[in-house]
Amino acid sequence: MPDPTPPSPTRLTELPAPVISEERATVYLGDAVELLLLLPESSIDALVTDPPYGLSFNGHSWDDASGFRESLPHIDTSAMSAPEVFETWCTAWAAGALHALKPGAYVAAFGGARTWHRMVRGIENAGFEIRDQIAWLHTTGMPKSMDLAHAIDKHHGAHRADRIVQTADHDGVLGATRTVLSRGTPVTDDAQRWDGWGTALRPAFEPIIIARKPLEGTVVRNVLEHGVGGINIDGARFADDRWPTNIAFDQRQADALDMLTGTWQGESLSRKFPIFRFDHKPGAAERPRAFGVSHSTVKPLGLMRWLVTLVTPRQGLVLEPFSGSGTTLQAAIETHCRVVGVEKDPSFIPLIRSRLEK
Repeated sequence: MPDPTPPSPTRLTELPAPVISEERATVYLGDAVELLLLLPESSIDALVTDPPYGLSFNGHSWDDASGFRESLPHIDTSAMSAPEVFETWCTAWAAGALHALKPGAYVAAFGGARTWHRMVRGIENAGFEIRDQIAWLHTTGMPKSMDLAHAIDKHHGAHRADRIVQTADHDGVLGATRTVLSRGTPVTDDAQRWDGWGTALRPAFEPIIIARKPLEGTVVRNVLEHGVGGINIDGARFADDRWPTNIAFDQRQADALDMLTGTWQGESLSRKFPIFRFDHKPGAAERPRAFGVSHSTVKPLGLMRWLVTLVTPRQGLVLEPFSGSGTTLQAAIETHCRVVGVEKDPSFIPLIRSRLEK
């Protein structure tokens, strides 16, 4: 079997020139695993990021073991499974973040429900303390499930004459799409037995890890010496000055909760309990397109602003190792912070510029 580990390239010894250099935003083109270790030590106040989840999303190499192996040329990954490679990659970028962050600085990083445990292990293995997690509940996830009955009919060579599938005539943000308008009638006895069965739930939850670089001494001493170590409770309050929670709802989820539960003590349940009301996963207005390129995994800007506010001191310096379309960078600037971003894919740099020009 050929060794899947790429040949070892020459390591950089200093940061390259930034591809974007503005008063409050600096962006480097390159691999976060390599570049984070070249940032000044203990210079960053907080890290807020939406990294790859290790799910091979839409066939993209940046979310696949092959892409992670490219970032780990000095580690033998030939005997590792894809989940193990992902965990090793998480440890590698988190080690760079540990180097760059100040003692007591916080990390807020999104993860995928199926690979979340690997990212948590990687971040913890790098030396961070796991402090909490925030559950972001949204309504726009698409189920990636196999229709078992249809698959069984195909296995038996049976064709469903009344099955209707619509294929988009152009690629969207997520590539070419196929929509099943009618599942059709099961043909074989086996298919009829398994009609209505699938293999996956519809995703409606994404965890956000909250971690912290170990303190130097006590919390008070660390805060006074390094300016970080706590979270901004008052800045992140919502809905009549309520204490921030580790659950964040989008608007549709909150509305659905109210529809199911009604009111309690004169208030809707979503308002009585500290549930964040964010816009649902972003549409075209929050998916910038530049030179025909857009990003497929954009987070709502309001959610990213809230996370930056929660973990970053006022006018602090934020790090985003996986800049993508620049949502976190824009959120940091809109909360009056400075931001350093890293992006591996040069095609996303125009998207970031378009964000920063707003």
